[in-house]
Amino acid sequence: MMHFGIPSRFWQMVGQAAGGAARQTATRGARWTVVRPEVLLRWKLAYKVASAALPLLEARGAKAYQVAAIRCVLSDFADAYLGRKPCIFTSAFVPTELVYGLGGVPFLPEAAAGLAAAFGLAARSLFACEALWYSPDLCSFHRAGLGGAASGLLPRPSAVIVTSHLCDGGKRSLLHISRLAGCPFYMLDVPYIPSDRATRWLASQIEHVAGDLARRVPGLSLEGLAQALHRSNEALAEYERVSALRRNVPAPWRGSEALNYVLLFLWSWGSPSLAPFYRALRLHLERTIATGDFPVRDERHRLLWLNLRPYYDTRVFKHLEGDRASSVAFEEYSFAYWPSLDPRDPFASLAEKMMSNFGWGPIERRLEALERLVDDYSVDGVVQFAQWGCRQSNGGAAIIARELRKKGIPFLNLDGDGVDARCGTEAQAITRLGAFIELLDARRGW
Repeated sequence: MMHFGIPSRFWQMVGQAAGGAARQTATRGARWTVVRPEVLLRWKLAYKVASAALPLLEARGAKAYQVAAIRCVLSDFADAYLGRKPCIFTSAFVPTELVYGLGGVPFLPEAAAGLAAAFGLAARSLFACEALWYSPDLCSFHRAGLGGAASGLLPRPSAVIVTSHLCDGGKRSLLHISRLAGCPFYMLDVPYIPSDRATRWLASQIEHVAGDLARRVPGLSLEGLAQALHRSNEALAEYERVSALRRNVPAPWRGSEALNYVLLFLWSWGSPSLAPFYRALRLHLERTIATGDFPVRDERHRLLWLNLRPYYDTRVFKHLEGDRASSVAFEEYSFAYWPSLDPRDPFASLAEKMMSNFGWGPIERRLEALERLVDDYSVDGVVQFAQWGCRQSNGGAAIIARELRKKGIPFLNLDGDGVDARCGTEAQAITRLGAFIELLDARRGW
């Protein structure tokens, strides 16, 4: 099984090799390792074994872009868990160019929660959060992130940065994490309505946070900001080519896999590893189109997927792509909504990137972006994964449904949970997706 481009068997092999070399006692029942995850993640030996195994992984059939993704994840995890660089926890929409540019490594607990769910580790973190008396009504991505920090599964942050926009759960849970770690906490206040004045105000905040971090956290400085923005632009150029290739009919990449790589999309801008990953992915998509070896060969329908997905084992996408021959042509969270950055003026550029987020501000901004994606990717229907507890996305469902239907685009609001398998509704989701595809069939006269 592949999760985020990483086969479970690969991590089992790493755990066995590292555990055997260190003569550690195995923990029974773990899905992807023979030692406790919090121990494995802090072993220098584990990262050496994993890096040494990458050529073998590629020789056994892993695609070049998947191996590039593993290298990216391994590098950041090693920096964070081994303490090679100051680790800065952030919420999902803090521009990570800021962290890489300061010489730190970002860590996104909510994104890590999806990774934990993929490898069967989320339940422990959710239980730890519930032991702190957090309500299960809250978003499971944040509950798992907070529980992971409280139980020692996450690295220790040197500082925490959040933004005020999009998600209340992120800043609240990360505030608690900063208190657990005893580290500085910063919140960037993002104005609701875009304007030149708003962008200048946000840029001044980013500049203040960057300067304060450079003074307070050993190992951080402002010297690498321009280089981080340059790397981000390089990756964005490759990513725009990837996005253009995904307009092909049939879709050259499985949307179920693309939704896994939202991890890198949120985490890695400014990293030296991101452009090589997108370059490898671009080459893969070009070969797929040239050879006609499409993942859903007899593609019947093309969907736009809003929000995230269930990251634990589920048959939902197998049903959608296999039984129903329907592709997720693109995902809302894969839309690169910002312009190229100016390395000569990093704070203003990062502020403009944050202000460009179409999910913030009046809902007309989100509608405009969705309508553009529908047109660009020849979409037949739109599915919103209504993540339990995600107010910022789910609150606009009725308005989005109404406006899309005015344009003749069917909309499905699909209830579910991305991390907490206890709240999973697989059978219901498959039934509702099946009915939705039958509606699309009827519109085509099939």
